[in-house]
Amino acid sequence: MPEFTNDSVVAIESTLNDVDRALERLRLGTYRTCQVCSTPIDGADLEANPLLANCRAHPELA
Repeated sequence: MPEFTNDSVVAIESTLNDVDRALERLRLGTYRTCQVCSTPIDGADLEANPLLANCRAHPELA
């Protein structure tokens, strides 16, 4: 069985946290809305990365 590095575990936990936050936004009805400026997130951007929380104007906060 391969060993996992601490970096691998941190990356997996980070992704799982992103999924949990995306699911919560779905539940609240805010999934397609930028968490910073409340504008709609482009559908193509969400298709490329379904875990996006912010629009293109705020990529550093994603």
